[in-house]
Amino acid sequence: MQNPSTIVNNATKEAESQTSLGGLAGYTPLSTELDEIFNCIPYQKLIKTILDGKTKLISPLGRPGYSLEVMLKAYLAGYILGVKSTNDLIRRLQENPVLALVCGFNLTKPLPYRTTFNRFFSKLTKYQGLVDECVGEVATKLHDIMPNFGSIVAIDTTPIHSHSHPNKNPISDPEAGFVYKGGAQGKYKWGFGYYFHLVIDANLELPVMGKLNFWNEREKPTALPLLEKARDELQWFRPKAVLADAGYDAYHVYEDIVEELDAEPIIDLATKKAPLVSGSAQVPICPGGLPLVRRRMVRGQNEWGCPAKFGKAKCPLPEKCSLKVALIHPEHDYRRFGYHIPRTYPEWQELYNKRTAVERVFSRLKDKRRLDTHCFRGFKKLNLHCGLSILVMQAMALAKVKVGQVDEMRVCARKIV
Repeated sequence: MQNPSTIVNNATKEAESQTSLGGLAGYTPLSTELDEIFNCIPYQKLIKTILDGKTKLISPLGRPGYSLEVMLKAYLAGYILGVKSTNDLIRRLQENPVLALVCGFNLTKPLPYRTTFNRFFSKLTKYQGLVDECVGEVATKLHDIMPNFGSIVAIDTTPIHSHSHPNKNPISDPEAGFVYKGGAQGKYKWGFGYYFHLVIDANLELPVMGKLNFWNEREKPTALPLLEKARDELQWFRPKAVLADAGYDAYHVYEDIVEELDAEPIIDLATKKAPLVSGSAQVPICPGGLPLVRRRMVRGQNEWGCPAKFGKAKCPLPEKCSLKVALIHPEHDYRRFGYHIPRTYPEWQELYNKRTAVERVFSRLKDKRRLDTHCFRGFKKLNLHCGLSILVMQAMALAKVKVGQVDEMRVCARKIV
């Protein structure tokens, strides 16, 4: 049996060692940066809710001895540093005592095993709603500092792969399915997983809100529910314009954006062969500047024809214009004529050119914030993974803005000083 005085001495040495390392960690750029980011994430309600549901018989941590806050900070650090997997995160914690100390681990005790981290992540999936609340709170803080945040937004979808092989029997992720991403010249890149839908600020290139959907839920049916979710949960979210690519080109999408959000729908046309018609739904004008001729009603739409082809006028653009007939909704046609900004105006094109911001956001999330680098399978885990990825990107931007580094809020790589 060990002498009590020896136990006290050992404990004193451990405490002194921990204090000494803690003091060293406080002066490193990594610890300063991580602390600033952690302070921007309002995870207190999440921790409190999990602790309130904890009982003596069932621990949400699995192996005792590690606090929820410490485990959560370690996972968030993994997204900040862009580690590839839980095993890589554990290696970083073992090799970098400063990182372990900033997360809150006691270096005189063993670090958690991979199974402990995995159990914690599985338990965390039960509180997805609270993680989404954190995303909304950080977005609100960004809006408080930068009031224009969320005024011009872009929406898009990207495939998120599942860590599962579709040809193995049984499939380890039965909820996943085949998803694809369109590319140049009509080529598609296929994968096995889910679709991640995202709303971003097109000027600041920062995410506002995201939503993971199953493999059979594409862009058009998801556009309005995601925008309405952002509007209902974020009181300040009242965008002036919504930008989207041709994947969202459907009349009801335009109508929903105008009627539900009172925003300008700036959406590319899926078919670009037909010449653009200007004017209004009541008096449409051909590219040559002539009013079209109304012919008949077709499936609830007016069919308008080229006046030259029907012998009503002489076309000033006989070789350049290929317009024959155009189907136009009788009351309004936001798809053809726009809402406040007509499609033919330069302002419309200037706004649409900002749509590519969403592609850059997806690229940063995938390359730097682990969105495409993971070992998760199953809808719940991947949904949490996507939420943590955009939460960290928001928090990193907020941390930069708070210290006056607004120009660097989109910088993903850590600076070497």
